[in-house]
Amino acid sequence: MEHSFFDLAKILVCDPIAANRAATRSALYALGCRQIEMVANLRDLCEALDQRPPDLALCEAQVGEAELCRTIQQLRQDRESSNPFVIIIIITAWAISASLSAEISKSGADGVIVRPFSAGLLEQRIRAHVFRRRRFIVSADYVGPERREEIRASTVPSFDPPNSLKMKAENRPDVEGAMRLFAAELQDARSKLEARLPGQSCLT
Repeated sequence: MEHSFFDLAKILVCDPIAANRAATRSALYALGCRQIEMVANLRDLCEALDQRPPDLALCEAQVGEAELCRTIQQLRQDRESSNPFVIIIIITAWAISASLSAEISKSGADGVIVRPFSAGLLEQRIRAHVFRRRRFIVSADYVGPERREEIRASTVPSFDPPNSLKMKAENRPDVEGAMRLFAAELQDARSKLEARLPGQSCLT
């Protein structure tokens, strides 16, 4: 198993419910996270993603299911964003409806966690998305992780998205060097969006 890396992680939590924010912060703190930013609405989420890009974002669906999914979709397609490829996990309560599942798939989010969850399950999911992240595809109407095996046989190219937290974890003695490498990979990944029309900020 990979060594602990949570002390290196910059994590953004978006949740409109104070009790949920406290529970998520407590679980993250138990894992060793100390750089945690909490926001309660989509506008503050977009501002944080743009001005203080995290390594990973946890977004509660109750902030507005359709609006959240559109926000993530716009972020993924915006080549001028600070980091269109940030790891994003959506959190939802109890059960995922068929409509929400479809919206999440179209949004380009990395994955979903259903409440209630333990710190252990949260750790398992974060590790999976950091160290075994799906390759991304860029098409006319979708930017995000591959979700179907048949995509690999199509003409849509795939690539490993830049992953700041994985780079930090694998280069712990030289985190600054890891961030220079991440910046170079981020620039290269942005070039893969150049064929698309310029995206719009999620604040518009």
